[in-house]
Amino acid sequence: MLTVETPRLLFTSTPISVMRRRLTLSDFLAEIVVGPCESAGPEGRLTVHFPEEWPGEDALRMFPIWIARRERSADPGPWCDGVVVRREDRLAVGSIGFKSRPDTTGTVEIGYAVNRFLWGRGYATEMVQGIVAWALTRPEVRRVTAECLERNPASARVLTKSGFLQVGRRPSVEGELLLWECRTPVARPDGLASERARIAGQPAGQA
Repeated sequence: MLTVETPRLLFTSTPISVMRRRLTLSDFLAEIVVGPCESAGPEGRLTVHFPEEWPGEDALRMFPIWIARRERSADPGPWCDGVVVRREDRLAVGSIGFKSRPDTTGTVEIGYAVNRFLWGRGYATEMVQGIVAWALTRPEVRRVTAECLERNPASARVLTKSGFLQVGRRPSVEGELLLWECRTPVARPDGLASERARIAGQPAGQA
């Protein structure tokens, strides 16, 4: 199991049980299992508050697809969606994850969202930097890509601050999409990227 900690946040794969519960409930507490990390107790368990805004409308629409995908794979490894938990109070503040495993060119794409009432606090930047820093330690990854709508300058700023460069654009039904890629995490004064995030646990079978 992969668990990545940053100064304020913790990332881990979203349990299927939580996704199923969110499809019927809008605000609840749930216990999740995480890898060894400072935020968890000795048994590697956290009780997390999942608020109504989590995980965002786009991710919520994808839950049935992600649940079916997980059910077909006994061990999805780290290349899946995950929940982002604020370490101080164990609130689910957003979601981030990989849209698939790295392809034959070493490319992997991320998607992310932060609860609307928590916008402007730097959580999106911190969690993107943390997960990208982890991904680029993997030998099978050469670059991380992302997309954002042209009309969403806040998301573009997150990617720019996280070391991404805009490499193109493409049309979509929602509007013009900007295409981004990152090959080296951006250096930051707090050392987050230079340490490539705190890797608290590795996927099963990895050292």
